[in-house]
Amino acid sequence: MAMDAAQASKHSSGEHSVDPNMVLTLVYFLTIAAVLIGTAVYFIVMARITDPEVRLMELITTQREVQHLIDNLSSQFSNFRRLPLRWRAMKPYYTHHMLSWLFILALFASVVVLIVALALDLAQVVHISTLTFVASLNALFMTRQHLYYVRHTYLTYDAEHYLVLDTTSFENFELSVFNIVQIIILVIEFIQLLSFPIRDLVESINLANHSGSGDSDSDTGRASFIIGVITMFANLTSRFYVVQFWFLVSIVVCISLVAGVIHAYNKWRPHRPIALYWVKYLLPLANLLYLPMLVMLIGSASCLSKLGTEDASGANSGLLRCDDPAINKPLYLAFTLVAYTVGYTILTTFVTSFDRIPIKGEIHYKSQGVAFIKNMSMLLSIDFFLVANSYRHIRSILSLIIILSMVCFNINTQPCFVVKINYWRTFGLCCILWVALIVTMLTNETTTLQNISVGGIVGTILAGAAVLLVLFVIIRQINRASASASSESETNALVDSNGIDIPMTQRNNGSSVSNSELQSSKMD
Repeated sequence: MAMDAAQASKHSSGEHSVDPNMVLTLVYFLTIAAVLIGTAVYFIVMARITDPEVRLMELITTQREVQHLIDNLSSQFSNFRRLPLRWRAMKPYYTHHMLSWLFILALFASVVVLIVALALDLAQVVHISTLTFVASLNALFMTRQHLYYVRHTYLTYDAEHYLVLDTTSFENFELSVFNIVQIIILVIEFIQLLSFPIRDLVESINLANHSGSGDSDSDTGRASFIIGVITMFANLTSRFYVVQFWFLVSIVVCISLVAGVIHAYNKWRPHRPIALYWVKYLLPLANLLYLPMLVMLIGSASCLSKLGTEDASGANSGLLRCDDPAINKPLYLAFTLVAYTVGYTILTTFVTSFDRIPIKGEIHYKSQGVAFIKNMSMLLSIDFFLVANSYRHIRSILSLIIILSMVCFNINTQPCFVVKINYWRTFGLCCILWVALIVTMLTNETTTLQNISVGGIVGTILAGAAVLLVLFVIIRQINRASASASSESETNALVDSNGIDIPMTQRNNGSSVSNSELQSSKMD
């Protein structure tokens, strides 16, 4: 009787408890609304408090920068369309064009196979063809963008502009509102990338501790809820999945329609075009919502393609739970892949087309660096969502390769114009690499996961991050001391024994100056 009463009370309390999926949905939409309203308010207030003449100059500069952005957008789409068929026409970019055609063939083949598999209800084939389609699209986009940057940097009329961008860098940045927003976006991006291996680790721990019990999915609910709130990634039941899915699809459709109408109108009325200075204000929003929007669609494709497979009965079938009989799997999967293709193409080209000479003290990124980081982030999400749980060891190894390539690229290319940002971004990527390494070692050893506590895993991750922080601080101090010593030695080499600086023209010509001439110049 006491047990029945306890169960009844627990059941009644569970009925009156707040649905965490509803909370997560409200947080998701409220966050998007707050970002949109905050951005609009910021630019309206700045326009009000800025001097009219300064405001006019800013508008002229912004219009010029946006026009450059639109030209880059047009060039990127043109680069996608120009795919030669003949071998001679591919010269000298044989590798780029051949890989592009290979990925295009993989795209078409995956679409055909996907249609047949959906018609015959072959769940495993649906999953494989979905993975092939999304991965081929990502690889095609990266290949064409790399060719675009090669051509743009060295072979265009504006090559000097891009060479200046490649050689410009600043040591520090100013503490302005714009830079604070950029730092917040950078921190959110770090948390979003970190959530991928963390999710896999949480899921693996629950699978190892509750193998065969069937209640591992409830154990991951709290962790998934926290990850969803922090990263703006969805983890929804089917009724909220429908709302959020069609919301994102409608956004993609609206963006496509607005861009198409404006482009057509400006082509039709080139002498009276629509002013597009406001496009620049959408860049922070696009960078902030880039991963949440596209990961939602990747998660939808992951969940839909796993229905009917072994992964669907695991701890989590992706970030979304879409296993509702009322959801038409072929229809939703088709809309998901089309929306992802359009959204990924438009968003990626948009955030990677803003190339302007940076202002000293402002946090700004090279478009080539943004393109690589965004594409690799999407490749990481594809790896964690669409690679089957039965190939968990391959998934973890691929994640290591992807994150390591991001670390090497950030060190070698220095995508941000501010040296300090590049330095700490590398530290963040190294921390993600450390977590991914821990996940790789633990997720492939179920016995180890059963014997180690959650506190031990968290302690290992934090200890590794602390060691990395100490190493980065030491390296930074060494670099500062080396740069200071180098600067001091150069200064001493350019000053004679009397402490008088030699003029630059005489330094370059290597001519010597007598003491009397130096004294007379000093007197003058």
